[in-house]
Amino acid sequence: MARLCIIRNIDSAHGKNIHGHTFRLEFNFIGEVVNNMVDNIDFHEISPKIDKVVDNLNHTYIDDVIKVRATVENIAIYLLKELKNIESLYSVVVYEGQEKYVEILKSEVKENL
Repeated sequence: MARLCIIRNIDSAHGKNIHGHTFRLEFNFIGEVVNNMVDNIDFHEISPKIDKVVDNLNHTYIDDVIKVRATVENIAIYLLKELKNIESLYSVVVYEGQEKYVEILKSEVKENL
């Protein structure tokens, strides 16, 4: 088993007292190693899907985009829901600044959250 990661950074505002952050987003994928490659994970196929979702959050007031209070937990859940069709997606990590983050596993997100 192997884990691969795609990392993106966004600059956005959030909160009742509007303020901005640089958020680091990590998209973790898992797959079996077959013939020295990770099976069913193609960065060239996955990256555009991630970029489309991430671009919708960059330089925005995130609360308006995700339709709930933009905590790191809610941002991670939003990203997981938007990318739910990527079968090998294992988890999303969202950093607020450099020292605080959350990791949420795709298997923990229910559609009705």
